[in-house]
Amino acid sequence: MSGAFLALWNDYPATLTDEYEAWHTYEHVPERLTTPGMLWARRYADFAQPDNRYFTLYALETLQVLDQPSYLDLVRRPTDWSLSMRRHFLNVLRIPASDFASGGCGLGGSLIAQVYAVGRKDAASRSKALAAALEQMASSGRILGYSIGLAEPNQRYEVFEQTDITDPNCLNVVVMVEGTTRAGLEMVYDAVSDAATTALKPQSCLRDGIFTLLVTYDAAKFSPNRELLTASPALRSRF
Repeated sequence: MSGAFLALWNDYPATLTDEYEAWHTYEHVPERLTTPGMLWARRYADFAQPDNRYFTLYALETLQVLDQPSYLDLVRRPTDWSLSMRRHFLNVLRIPASDFASGGCGLGGSLIAQVYAVGRKDAASRSKALAAALEQMASSGRILGYSIGLAEPNQRYEVFEQTDITDPNCLNVVVMVEGTTRAGLEMVYDAVSDAATTALKPQSCLRDGIFTLLVTYDAAKFSPNRELLTASPALRSRF
């Protein structure tokens, strides 16, 4: 059972869409799922922007999964393709978070993904208030489901500099709201955002967008040997 998650936002040049999609779909995410304690992953995107916007979500048994040697080996010993792709990443925000609250009835085709900086001493109580508001929206059928996570701000990641710096007296509150379609989420987007700002009283909003689900992965279906998940010569030769 998931007790934590890793949420990542990044942009990527639209001129490299085909290569990014192939690398991230067939090599990068499956490779990450070789880490013990990573349970599943989902890839999302918003292709309507000048640079493609991506959101990637990994479910973790605990936050300590990210401290394991097998995960750190992936970070520090990238494949040749991964190394070449890293240099094009834009606007990266990486947040390992503990699960705080969730509700609803399923996985939707689209997702609102937001991050707020909320005063540390009030973050839990305010997130509880937001969960209550989102639970009402789910029970009335306005949204499919929701998840809220709490995270320490400004967590170091050795691959990329974080593009958003949070006041250390705050926690990052990650808010994810599921909907069956993008159009449906667009209709409730203002209500969700108003509920979040009213309940959380944030100092700032670090990320805010609606994303379409591209791929969902079950870690149990992948070999634990990362070498077996390196892109095939046939796939790599396309780029």
